[in-house]
Amino acid sequence: MKNRLYGPLVLLVVVLAWSATAASGGPETAAPVRITSGPGGEFEPQWSPDGSKLSYGSGAMGDQNVAIIDVETKEETLLTEGLGFVHATTWSPDGRRIAYVTGAQSGNDFVSHVFIVDVDSREVEQLTRVESIDGSPSWSPDGASIVFPSERSGAFNLWIQPVDGSEAAMVTDHPELDHGPEWSPDGKAIAFHSRRSGSSSIWILNLEDGVLTRVTDDEGNEQYPDWSPDGKYLAYDSDRSGNADIWIQPVAGGEATRITDDPAMDVRPSWSPDGETLAFSSDRAGGMDVWVVEVPR
Repeated sequence: MKNRLYGPLVLLVVVLAWSATAASGGPETAAPVRITSGPGGEFEPQWSPDGSKLSYGSGAMGDQNVAIIDVETKEETLLTEGLGFVHATTWSPDGRRIAYVTGAQSGNDFVSHVFIVDVDSREVEQLTRVESIDGSPSWSPDGASIVFPSERSGAFNLWIQPVDGSEAAMVTDHPELDHGPEWSPDGKAIAFHSRRSGSSSIWILNLEDGVLTRVTDDEGNEQYPDWSPDGKYLAYDSDRSGNADIWIQPVAGGEATRITDDPAMDVRPSWSPDGETLAFSSDRAGGMDVWVVEVPR
């Protein structure tokens, strides 16, 4: 069975926590705030373009759906029904649609695709259709395309699919895993994590010239980068300290700052549109929930 997509997903099912002071000696951060408390868990949060809502996969594996929550009122809305799992939501720039990944068994193989749901009508359309494992999508700033990792080439590489359904193009080509892509705010680059250097590290692909730049280079595993709104920093989860916590790092180079610190784990950060807050997944309250924490200044 092809089930390697669950490798990145299993990292989400962990114990999580936080410390008030960044390990790098940076400024203190405020205590994180719990946003969700569903019985099945909430996974991989993503901010809406206007910063008023968060999307995520809601429910236990085998019965997960796309959900959004109003951060102020805490009102949750399910946008899909009857899904086995949801991997990684991403909002269209106008906030009207959300792309996500779901899949099912197909013969002896597991197959997953990128789908798009309309936030208001809840109508769903299927974007990718190649019999493969497609993963973690990210919507381009101009709204025209979605980048996602896919195993259709024999290994997980990054592909760009126009939203109009025209042919997808492979933009990385390596036998080791490339995953977790996130489009830069100016649309000129894609950050992602890759095992091409051995451990999982953060890389940036320049779309104009195809140049790859390695952002993190240590003995830990870094995953799921997310850009700050000004494009100057990347947030990601890293186990360089012995377990996965949330870190931020300047894109141009410089010391990384540890945002969370605990013997357990914090994963899959998402930067708010105003640049002041990071959302992430945590089960520090007993189940996997969405939490937010202020970015230290």
